[in-house]
Amino acid sequence: MNVVIMQPFYLFLRKHFHQVYRADTYVFYDDVQFVKHGHHNRNRIKGPNGYVWLTVPVRHTGRFGQLIKDVEIDNSKNWRHKHWESIRQCYSKAPFFKQYADFFQGCYEQEWTRLCDLNIYLITHISAMLGITGVKFLRSSELGVPEENPTQRLIDICEHLGATRYIIGTRAKEYMEEDRWCKSSVILEWFEPTYPPYPQQWGDEFLEYCAIVDLLFNCGLEAREYIWGEKFIQYQQGLKNR
Repeated sequence: MNVVIMQPFYLFLRKHFHQVYRADTYVFYDDVQFVKHGHHNRNRIKGPNGYVWLTVPVRHTGRFGQLIKDVEIDNSKNWRHKHWESIRQCYSKAPFFKQYADFFQGCYEQEWTRLCDLNIYLITHISAMLGITGVKFLRSSELGVPEENPTQRLIDICEHLGATRYIIGTRAKEYMEEDRWCKSSVILEWFEPTYPPYPQQWGDEFLEYCAIVDLLFNCGLEAREYIWGEKFIQYQQGLKNR
């Protein structure tokens, strides 16, 4: 059984949904420290002049080590209107904007209290839009697995869930103690593929690191082909043949 354990970022990139696709059980790692100025509460879309940042304002408690699950959104700022207007202005002429517009507009019409709930709502629903079915979504805060060591906790969560394989991006190599995995029954798989470009709005320059909405609005259900489908497979084969 494949398990992925991932912090719930805002709107996610396509590589994150590739991990969702490969998972049998997907754990939102929501009881670890919130990182300011990271992707927990912001992401990018493509506009006429390049990247456009969308940032969800949050309330800072001043406590050290505030957990992701406890972070509250600062709704004194009109961020929901700004985000939807930015999305609408950047993608209203995209081929599949109308297909998904109602969902995103409805999402931004809701008043969210906790950042984690907003992010998980978006991730689970966009996964369904991409045709990902059969994945069991869980939150680490609900599993009751204590932390003795960051790497060991990941192993303990995997073993608690009966995992045979743990799939994780290569950026985690900075802190992962790989020798601990050798003592477990779970296979550690590093996962960081490169992806083919796809049609975008606003000029010929392709911008890779856009939130998933960019791919959805531009490609519709064909988005899957650019994440794990035939176009992705052909692109990987082309890289091998160079």
